[in-house]
Amino acid sequence: MTAQLRAALTDAAPTSGYQRALYLGGLALLASAVVHAVVWLVDGSAWDGAVSWRKPMTFGFSFGLLLLSCGWIQGALPRSRAWGWSVTALVAGGSLLEVGLITVQRWRGVPSHFNDATPLDALVFTTMAAAIGTALLGVVVLGVWAALRLRGPGPVVVAVAVGLTVTMVGGAIGGDMIARGLELTETHGTVPDAVVVGAAGSAKLAHAVSLHGLQVLALLALLLGRSGLTTKGRTRAMLAAAAGYTALTALVVAQAYAGRALTDLTAVTAVGLALAATAVAVPFVLAVRDAGARPDPLRLTADDREGTHAHRL
Repeated sequence: MTAQLRAALTDAAPTSGYQRALYLGGLALLASAVVHAVVWLVDGSAWDGAVSWRKPMTFGFSFGLLLLSCGWIQGALPRSRAWGWSVTALVAGGSLLEVGLITVQRWRGVPSHFNDATPLDALVFTTMAAAIGTALLGVVVLGVWAALRLRGPGPVVVAVAVGLTVTMVGGAIGGDMIARGLELTETHGTVPDAVVVGAAGSAKLAHAVSLHGLQVLALLALLLGRSGLTTKGRTRAMLAAAAGYTALTALVVAQAYAGRALTDLTAVTAVGLALAATAVAVPFVLAVRDAGARPDPLRLTADDREGTHAHRL
């Protein structure tokens, strides 16, 4: 398993300057998340609340993974400085600014979200909204680029198509959370600790599950590239995982917007979640079961002049 992961990381190594820049940005955000986890442990403050070390930690982790997964997609596409640097500038620029402002506000000891207590706080929150919009625009541009130019092994195509789609769903949920949070702030005059839909629906959980689908499927695609499964077996495994993650996302989102906590499940929803989770987990088991049995990796390489993909199947 460890050798397979190392080989998969080798397959994902950057081949262009814009891909390398996205990777570096993602690693910087992950490092920031780790640093603030240590700060939280030393500080001993609460995990929850509008002012918490949780925010630079979780936002750094989430956006760091987003940058890494977008960089992986860039490596599966024909090289293009125009497309590549546009995506990197939008996704990395927006993400770094968003997490940076959240981090600054925590160090100042004030809420980062829904805070207009002072002109500076209001400016920071407005800038954060622009930053997240910029990052999501970059994801959309990446999706258009992939739709126009991505050719290659089935698992990679499925992972990119489904992963980007659920990520955009997560972005839409994030926008709805902002709107709901602003309404709560205006109604009650205080910054909410969390945005709840209805009685107990967790918009945050729905946002997180949908936002990280791309990373789950990208990791599976890398593992499948070093698995002992046949070409058709790898594609079927990815299709099963993609369908399972789509169903998982739909059920979690539906539960949240029904105003019910994830612990308050109907029998049908509980069975659906279990089946969806199984559909995601089983392909991972299959991918690592015969790791190393296939000498040639399933790997995409971009041809600079032709814009075509060569791959071994």
